Amino acid sequence: MKTPTMRTALVLAAVAMASALALGCDKKETQRDSEQGSATSDAGLSKASQVAADEPDLAKAMGSVAAGRANTAANAAGGPPPTGIFAAGEADKAAAKGAPAALTVGSDGAEPRVSLGPAPKPGFKRAGTFDLATQSDPQQGAIPIQFGVSFEAAKGKAEGEAAAAAPAQIVAKVTSAKINAPGVPADLAAAVGKLKGSRVEYQLGPDGTAANPHTEVAKGADPSFRDALQALSDLLVNVALPFPSKPVGVGAYWMVTSRDVILGLDVVTYRLVKVEKIEGTRVSLSVNTKRYAASPSFEIEGLPPDAPKFMSEFRSQGEGKISVAAGEAVPSDGELQSMIGAALGPADSKQRPMVQVQTRASFTLAAP
Repeated sequence: MKTPTMRTALVLAAVAMASALALGCDKKETQRDSEQGSATSDAGLSKASQVAADEPDLAKAMGSVAAGRANTAANAAGGPPPTGIFAAGEADKAAAKGAPAALTVGSDGAEPRVSLGPAPKPGFKRAGTFDLATQSDPQQGAIPIQFGVSFEAAKGKAEGEAAAAAPAQIVAKVTSAKINAPGVPADLAAAVGKLKGSRVEYQLGPDGTAANPHTEVAKGADPSFRDALQALSDLLVNVALPFPSKPVGVGAYWMVTSRDVILGLDVVTYRLVKVEKIEGTRVSLSVNTKRYAASPSFEIEGLPPDAPKFMSEFRSQGEGKISVAAGEAVPSDGELQSMIGAALGPADSKQRPMVQVQTRASFTLAAP
């Protein structure tokens, strides 16, 4: 019998809970998170109105970030519908598959300003730890996995001016892996530990954009944990933020629109990035994220044959804090949390299976 992957196990556990995880429902914690997300989004909408006259695309994108509330202007301009799922063909208009992330600046912020980026040059090396905890059942604890990771920028084939414009090839190697919790059974600890030697490769553009991630699981690792490595890959891509080409100061903000794959789902991601503080060379950023499904398809590996394969509603939002040194594109540390939820089956069904997965992540990279 095939061993289910971690992602499949999470999804199946969530589906089994059905109405207990209804989206936007009567869970006080979920409601409080939603209210906090709406407050953040309201601030974004207010800022969007300030630049709507000369930055209509930014205003539309910021309107799309509004979590859990309909925005008339965004919807009228072809924005995502209240269900959180794009109509056929509409996702490609927002962010085409394979296209680089789009960045629109709303404000350069106050003086003094600093430059962020460019991407690291060949020979760049860094190491750090990444903690990921994923939870699909609010009655049970999250699954905390800590990765030790070393990074290196490999030398590309391009030379001269072409090399300067070419993306950097980043190789992230897993130097250690463990469940970061007491009382872990020895066999489970050993299975997770075998992820050591796995690697994630991706390209980092001159503006900090990550693209084309590829994962390679270590030889001999239990295939049921390969999704833990995929979660690490998703995190590495998510914290690789595109930066404006001009210097930015406190109060600067910009919108990043990209096409991504999260938990195997095709989504359009909007990230609102703001410069919160500058202390010396340390720049503190806040990141608020909203995602929309590109289609109602819910084709997740390992689902039972009778499980619904499409969504009637989708919700995904997140927030985090990231620090990066001036003149660099690779963040030094950060904390992020996110929620992905979906209602499966027909919208008019009385009992729709509900899926909700919450993730917390933190990371720290050693100083160069």
